[in-house]
Amino acid sequence: DKLAILAFPSREFGSQEFAQDEEIAQFAAGKNFKGLLMKLGSVKGASAPEVWRFMKESTGASDPTWNFNGKFLVSKSGQVSVPKGNVETAIEELMKE
Repeated sequence: DKLAILAFPSREFGSQEFAQDEEIAQFAAGKNFKGLLMKLGSVKGASAPEVWRFMKESTGASDPTWNFNGKFLVSKSGQVSVPKGNVETAIEELMKE
C-alpha cells in the first residue's frame, strides 16, 4: 500500500473525543477507518507519544491548537513535513514518489 494513516486520539481539545479506547475504536470502525489508531493520550508536550514528538521536532511544528490541526506527512524516504494548503493534494504528490 502507498498510504498509511496514523490517528492519535486526544481529549485535550474540549474533551470532544470519547473517553475510552474501545469507544474510539468502535466509532472509527463505524466510519470505516482503515488506518492505525493509537491509544487515547496527549499530543501536546513531553507526554505525547514518541513518534508524535519525533514528527513535531522534525518539522519545528508547535503543539496543535485544535483537534484536526495536527497533521504530518512522511515520504517514502522518511522526510517529515507539515502539509501546507490542501492536504489531499499534498498526499497525492507524496504518493507519486
